[in-house]
Amino acid sequence: MDEKREYIYCIISESRPQRFSFVGINNREVNLVHYKDIAAVVSPTPVINFDRLDKKELMRHVTTHQQVNEEIMKEYDVVPMAFGIIAPSVDEVQRILERVYLQFKTALKNISGKTEFAVQAWWDPKKILEELANTNSEIQKLQQEIFSKGSILGMPIKLKLGKLIQKEAETQRQTFINDIRADLQSLSYDSTLNKLIDDDMIANLSFFIEKVREPELDRKMQELGKKYEGKLRFKYIGPMPLYSFVNINLSLGNFEVLNEARKLLGLGEEASLDEIKKAYYALSHKYHPDRAQGKEEEMKKITQAYSILENYCQSYNEFIEKKENQKYSFKEEDVKNSIMIR
Repeated sequence: MDEKREYIYCIISESRPQRFSFVGINNREVNLVHYKDIAAVVSPTPVINFDRLDKKELMRHVTTHQQVNEEIMKEYDVVPMAFGIIAPSVDEVQRILERVYLQFKTALKNISGKTEFAVQAWWDPKKILEELANTNSEIQKLQQEIFSKGSILGMPIKLKLGKLIQKEAETQRQTFINDIRADLQSLSYDSTLNKLIDDDMIANLSFFIEKVREPELDRKMQELGKKYEGKLRFKYIGPMPLYSFVNINLSLGNFEVLNEARKLLGLGEEASLDEIKKAYYALSHKYHPDRAQGKEEEMKKITQAYSILENYCQSYNEFIEKKENQKYSFKEEDVKNSIMIR
């Protein structure tokens, strides 16, 4: 069986060899592949065509992927990789780390001491419909019209009633989601709405939270349970690796991602850290959600661009004698030289 390939689970900050007591996919030993001060957590594997596996076997591999990341997370901050990434060799893993080093370093800095929690909520559709029927005057009026006209003559009204109930139920669902987010907002750096996993689930949210604040989250969840007792049922899962909040683009190398970041902040091919900060503050003042509603995604991109540029400058400082008001070069040759020097 050809096992020269490497399955990649996650990226961590580590420059020393480590041995792990747990195993990965197909019960293979979990190891590290290093580049500078970061490492990929890997295990040897043959070629696996995940698309051809039956559901049971696929879920077994997905579970192992998650378990390895959760074990690593007990000792490290983890940048999780998407399920199913296999590199042809150890050398290729190192090339990935070298090519995307700046993104990994930025992500590791941004997630330091933080974790993800999933907060899920369900309702009882029958109870919600009963409540709407008892409290919504327009629904009550349409119900009376249907009763007075009979089932055949009242068919158009039934259709109208069905659309209205659907609309009001969705409005109620959005109100619940907004309330849950508002109650947990003070704990969270960010949140995202995920796909619902069954018909009675109304919310599947992920929150980006400091690990030390888990007891506060637990208290908040108990308060939510009491607040919505009889209406909603809650469950929260975590701590987990930050699957929902780490976005690594393997198709962009260090220069490409840096070039995008400096263009987004309106900088030339050279800038000092003070100039980078001024550009960031000017844009964040313009696009901050408190000032510009609906600009949250733009603000996230600006913040990410600043983090990338800041980390690049810190990496650059490792091999130069830093001067006052030091200018940093964003030219392709200089970027590649600064990232590749070990």
